[in-house]
Amino acid sequence: MGNTRKKSLLYDIYEWVETLFLPFVFIVLIMTFTARVSRVDGRSMEPTLHDNDYLIISNLFYEPDYNDIIVLQAVSLHNEMFETGKPIVKRVVGLPGDRIYVDSIGGIVYRNNQPLETVERGGVIYEDGHMINDYTFSGELEVVVVPEDSVYVLGDNRMNSLDSRSPTVGTVNKNYIVGKAIYRILPFSYLGDLY
Repeated sequence: MGNTRKKSLLYDIYEWVETLFLPFVFIVLIMTFTARVSRVDGRSMEPTLHDNDYLIISNLFYEPDYNDIIVLQAVSLHNEMFETGKPIVKRVVGLPGDRIYVDSIGGIVYRNNQPLETVERGGVIYEDGHMINDYTFSGELEVVVVPEDSVYVLGDNRMNSLDSRSPTVGTVNKNYIVGKAIYRILPFSYLGDLY
């Protein structure tokens, strides 16, 4: 009888561990390989994103594309507060092999000798279909050829963004991409799609 109780108790413990452990492992696997939450730290993506916005990001089968909003994590990259090792959020402007040039007088970004379409509507500047805070003025820049397995990134707040225009960031190897931002979850007033 005592042996049966021991087996029953062990079975009950096993059931509890299995009940609690398997969902935990499942959640960890989902968060590791499909989606996770990231916080925007700083103003470099205004007007699209704001400081302390929370995003769902995914890296499942992700291949960077133009205008993707991505989260980068790398010890050598600095955020706008010059802190290293923290995630930074930027927009993909150049892919491997692209020639990127920023016209420091006209504030226009050129990709492969073609200007990114820039229009003003209702006092808002749109570049390549998305809002930016200002034209892209940034001193004298040379043509940058994006290396293989790298991307060229800019913040939407062009006058207040530490991005590929800066030597402290430069072009970013794809290994440093944590994932693509797919949905904003906080604040609730801005809940929704990013594009």
